[in-house]
This record gives sequence, structure tokens and C-alpha cells, in this order.
Amino acid sequence: MMERCDFASITAAIRSDLLDGSFDNQMEFMEALFSAYLEETETYLDMGLVSRWLNGLAKPSPAISSFYQDHQQREDLAITVEDAILPCLSDSAMVVQNIHVLLLGDTSISNSKKAELSRRYPCKGKTEEAAFLTDVLLFGLNRPFIARDIRKPNLLPSGSLSPVLADFVIDGGVPKPCRHFCGREIELTALHDALIHNGKVYLQGIPGIGKSELAKAYAKEHKKEYTNILYLSYTGDLKTDIASLIFADDLPEDDLDTRFRKHNRFLRSLKDDTLLIVDNFNTNAISDPLLDIVMKYRCRVLFTTRSNLPGPCRLPVEEISDNALFQLVSRFYSSAEQRREVVGQIIETVHRHTLAVELAARLLETGILEPETVLAKLREEHASFDATDKISVSKDGKSTRATYYDHIHTLFALFRLAAAQREIMQSMTLIPLTGVSARLFGRWMGFCDLNDVNEMAELGFLQVKPGNRIALHPMMQEVAVSELSPSITGCHALLESIRATCQIHGKDVPYYKLMFQTVENAIDLAVKDDPDFLLLLMEDVFQYAEKYNEETVMKRLISEMETLLNDPAMGSAKDRAILLDCRAACEKNTSRAIKLIQEALALLPEVNSSNALLISNLNCNLGGLYHTAKQNDAARKHMETAISILEEYRLVGGHDSITQIVNYAVLLNDLGEADRGLSGLRKIEHIIREQNACSLDHAIILETMGRLNLSLGNRLQAAELFRKALNIYETVWSNEPELVTAKRQELPL
Repeated sequence: MMERCDFASITAAIRSDLLDGSFDNQMEFMEALFSAYLEETETYLDMGLVSRWLNGLAKPSPAISSFYQDHQQREDLAITVEDAILPCLSDSAMVVQNIHVLLLGDTSISNSKKAELSRRYPCKGKTEEAAFLTDVLLFGLNRPFIARDIRKPNLLPSGSLSPVLADFVIDGGVPKPCRHFCGREIELTALHDALIHNGKVYLQGIPGIGKSELAKAYAKEHKKEYTNILYLSYTGDLKTDIASLIFADDLPEDDLDTRFRKHNRFLRSLKDDTLLIVDNFNTNAISDPLLDIVMKYRCRVLFTTRSNLPGPCRLPVEEISDNALFQLVSRFYSSAEQRREVVGQIIETVHRHTLAVELAARLLETGILEPETVLAKLREEHASFDATDKISVSKDGKSTRATYYDHIHTLFALFRLAAAQREIMQSMTLIPLTGVSARLFGRWMGFCDLNDVNEMAELGFLQVKPGNRIALHPMMQEVAVSELSPSITGCHALLESIRATCQIHGKDVPYYKLMFQTVENAIDLAVKDDPDFLLLLMEDVFQYAEKYNEETVMKRLISEMETLLNDPAMGSAKDRAILLDCRAACEKNTSRAIKLIQEALALLPEVNSSNALLISNLNCNLGGLYHTAKQNDAARKHMETAISILEEYRLVGGHDSITQIVNYAVLLNDLGEADRGLSGLRKIEHIIREQNACSLDHAIILETMGRLNLSLGNRLQAAELFRKALNIYETVWSNEPELVTAKRQELPL
């Protein structure tokens, strides 16, 4: 049976012929292909979704296919294919030929459509090749989607090999080492021997010495010797990191514990032809109890760490040779050869520390200071100690001597960053070390372009990661926190953008976890010089965390709000009522939750324009709890109070009002008054349809109306409402086919 000609198979034929090094990963390929769409809409792609699109597990966003329906945009795509994709192919004519065979062999496509798509075949030149590929790509984007089913028994291998995980575990792949990587040939050989003989290896060394780059270089050099190489950037919790891997058979309803159990069980089945890299594992064995479990995996595991961890094999990473370091300097500092003597002294003064050498070279290239001045500034530290002291590491993972940090601090100060650059560095200290899309960061910061961000990357302050993400080196983050003292005020643009997103409670964004991690970093790292804004931020982010059922984040935010409101002069009665409501949301005991919201309402005895929405929501939440407790009279009273407040203050139509009206309609249905519930839903449905007919809120209203019609015996009307709701779900969740499938099974169609 021939393969289906769809977006996944077409792009697979293209990617299979890409020249080595053309694109670092799937994300860069997609960003190049759809560059016009991304620039015009200021959208950014999610790595997990891109992998699902390219592997045929999810339909690419309809927004992309809609964008390219315009004739001009279609021509722009053809130009992009000709200019950015075809030059990266080893044999573009063969790719076109293979895709033409794929098209002709697909029996689900009519002969007339095949003829239409083949009108430029055989192609005469690159322009016609690009036009043909554009036509077929857009056809693949727009045709009805059929998901690949890769959860098959043949995934499991026979014999002693691990299963091939490329399509089963959706992973961004191991980041490539920086293009200036050099001087680690001996270490690469030693690392390979250590992994073969021990299976589990700690690459140990001080911050900034090059452990991560060595691990990436090893993966690149030996990738053909492994069936699979998986990469994790440690976030502080191995359980969460393992659970956060994206498996093809993950279900939307799986919680963190369920996902961890499934992923852990599968990882335990892998054999020594699989390598798992855990980067920046800067902790101790006691701090992360999952370490013992990972150490029992049969696959090979490589940790990079600054910590002194017990284990079967520790491979120290020390300074590379002066000659290799001089080569590194030469790649950043164009006058290195002419100033060889003073450059050598700078290398010696910073004790051959790789990150410090690179920063010094980049500083010299800017021309801000002469090499002799840089050398003099570095020598002022009077750092003199032996090699044993230099690599000594304490339990918290930091060097027992501050010398390396002193070098970075000094070089950091010598760059004399402008105000805009300091703001970027302050805000980047709050971004998780896994990084953020450069485009998204620029939008959060309110930048009209990414010039300043790109300049910071050129200076070496920002690392560029796969998928056009930017991040701080862990050591640079620590130095930036110390040097710049990031504060709530100093990072206001970033935090206000996150707050603004969280205020739109009905909006779904794929980067919500990144937002939560950034806010948690603000709690931990930022000077709290604007507690009033911080409190508002916590309150708005909590509502969004509740939307995604992120209980750990919710509890963390509650703790911070409680700390702020312990000051009697801080906040208002409204803020304290919000805190009680938040605590009720995390309370498992219905009776205790009811009491908390009653206390919240007692703090707000009078309704006014500034607290109307809050009091309405409190009454709705209380009504929902009474409904759960089967106290329906009390539930009805509070839900009706909530809706009357919405109507009085003209708040009907917002996301919160939809939730309230839907909950009230469900209650009325349970009380045998489905007609009244339908009446309220019809009013709000008309408003929402005019605002945004293809929204999740509209789908929920239509589905609820269908259920109420079903309870009244109006089966034909119910079926039509369910059909309309499902059409919206399929559009909104086009990137999440599991949710669509679950909803289709749930609806009584």
C-alpha cells in the first residue's frame, strides 16, 4: 500500500535530502519554510507541535494554511522554497520526482486533482520545482487530516536493540555544539570509553568550563553508534523532566504522576544502544530522589554537573590547552595573532577558563578597551591559587573559591552595557535556563525588532539554542543576578506582558509553562521593589494556573500572596478575598472550601464597579461547591446572585460570565428546569457568536445547549448543536487530535 500524500510525507521527502548542517533541527526547518507567516502574524512555533506535525501525529495549524490561501502569500511561499529550501537539498530534482511518485500513488486523490498538481511536472529549472513543491505542500496542508498510528507492537525490537524512538518520543534532539568547539579530542575518547565500560558517567567540572559542549560534541560524533540519543535539560526535578517528554501515546487527561509512570516504564526498557543525556544536573543525590531510579536504567546515561556526586564513574572536565584556547580567541578576536603575547597573558590570568576566555575575546573585538587595559583590570583581582583549589566543588555546586566568578564579574562590567542591554539581561535572568523563543521574548519586552537581542548574542551574553531560542549560560545567570540585581521594577515590561496574557482567561497559549517558570523565577530572584504590582501579578497568574490545573504553581503563588499580605499595610480587602478564593480552589475538602469563600464574601459586604466581577465569581464558585455538596437550594441562590451582578454591571459576554451561565444552566437542568437554562444560554450564545464564532467558549455553550435539549427529548436539535460544537472543537484543537477524539467519543452524536 502506497503512503498517503500529506504534509508529513511531503516534508519527510524534503528533509530526507537536506544537506548536513542545513538546519539544526525540525524547528529551524519549519521556521524557514513558513517565515512569511511567522513574520506577518508575529507568531512563534512550539517544538512539540512542530514534531507532531512533521510526524503526522497532528494537523498543522489551520491558521498557516489559511494564510497561504492568498495569492500573494502563495507566491511568497514559492519564493521561500526556491531561496531557502532548494539550496539546502543535495538533489532537488530527485526530491521533486519522489514527491510526484508519492502523489500519483495515492489512491485517495482523484485523477483530476493529480493532473492539476502535476501541471508543472516535469519541472524546468528551480523556479518550477519550487512552484510544484508549493502546490503539493499547500494541498497536503489543506486536505482532511488522518493521524498516523505509531502505537504498534512492531515498535518493540527483537534481540538486544532498543526500539527506534524517533517517531514515538517527540524530542527536540541533542543541541549541536557551538561551531567554535575545539580542543577536547582526548576528553571525547575518554568519555566514550567511560560510557562503554561503566554505562553511567558524570562529566564534572566548574561552571563555564565546557561540560555541556563536550556532551553535545560527543553526541554528534557518535550518533551513528546509538539507536537513540535523548536529551534532557535539567530543571531541578528529574521526575518532572521525564514526565515532560512528549510521547505519542500521552493522553490529555494524564497528570504528571501518570505520565511519569508511563515514561519511566518505557525508559527502563531501553538498552545500552540508547544514550540519555541529562545536562546541567547541578544538585546532589539527596536533593533529587529520582537519581537512584535513573541510575538503574539499562541505557547509558551521561550527566553534566558541577556537583560532587557519588557514582561509578566521574570524569573531570578541566581547562583545555593554551593552543586550543588561542584558537578559540582567534575566532572572536580578529587581531589575536598580532597581539598574541598579551592574549596569552589574558588566557593565563583567567586560569584558562573557557567561558572567561570567550568573553574576553568578544570584549577585545568590540574595541571598547585595549588588550593591555583588559589584562590590567583582570590582574587587579590578584587571583592566585593552585589547580586543586580551582576545581574544588562544594555541595551547592559552586566553586569554593570565587576566582572564576570574579573574572566573569570583571569582564561583565568592562562591557559597559547600555540601558537597553541591561534591561535584556535583567529580564533574561528570570527566563528558565532552557530558553525562550527570541521572537516571543521580543514581543514580551515590547521591542519593534530583535537588534539588541541579536547584539547580546554576538557579544556572548546570550546563548542561541535550537529553534531560535535564547538562554543564559547558568554561570552567566548567576553573575547577572549579582551584577544587575534584577527587580520587579526593572523587569516590569516582561512581567506585565505575562500578566496581560493571564488576564485573558479564555486564551490558550502553548507556552504557559514557560510563563509560570518565569514568574516563579521572579519570586526567587528578583528584588521585590514593587510589592503592589507583584501581588497583582500573582493574582492574575493564579487564575491562569488554575485553568491548566497546575497545582504546584498554584500553591507556590498562594504562599507568595500570603507572605505579601502578612503586612497589614499591604493590599486591600479585595486582595484578601482573592487569596481566600485561591485557597478554596486548592482545597480538596468541599466543606472547608465553602467556608473559605464565605469568609471571602464577608470581606466584601458591598458591591461596586471595582469588585463586581470578583463578588460575582465568588458567588458562582460558592454555588458550584454547594452543587457538589448536593445543597441545590443554596447553589441556586448564589448562582443567581452571581448572574444578577453580571447583568447589573454589564459584565455579560466575558469569559467569566460564560462559565457562570453554563454552570447555572447545568444546575437548572439537574433541578428539572432545562428550559430556563436553555433560555439563558441562547442569550449568551448570540453575543459570543458575534464576538468570535470559532472559539472554545462558543463550543462549550453549544455543547451545553445540546445536552439540555437532549434531556428535554429534542434529539434532532441536540444532534445539530453537538455537530456545530464538534466542528469548533476540531478547529480550535487542530494541533491536539487526542482532545478531538476524546470529545467525539464523549458527545452523544
